Amino acid sequence: MINKYIVLTTVLFFVANILVWYQLNSQLVWKWAESSKSMWIMSLFGIPISILFWYCTKWGYIGFGNLWAVRFLGFAVSMMTFPIMTYWYLGEPMTMKVILTLGLATIIMLLQFI
Repeated sequence: MINKYIVLTTVLFFVANILVWYQLNSQLVWKWAESSKSMWIMSLFGIPISILFWYCTKWGYIGFGNLWAVRFLGFAVSMMTFPIMTYWYLGEPMTMKVILTLGLATIIMLLQFI
């Protein structure tokens, strides 16, 4: 069931979501990104991010044969990426609620591979 398109889609979803995290949350991590001038730089991030998500949708649809699986995979990857990046950069704790959410996201992702 798992083919090259599904693997590529999963990897690209992780890359795109990591870039989105930097795009939106750099202002909270680095001093240089606090000013509104950094919005122009972050806006430029939107171009490669949009292209990555476009390919995720295209290749995910080819790999899975339906759009629902692509949507659920994208959601699960974003729910896995955000708490890890937030913990890593901002030191926000992994509460039981966050850990359970990570577990549920993992289950949602694994269900798409069945």
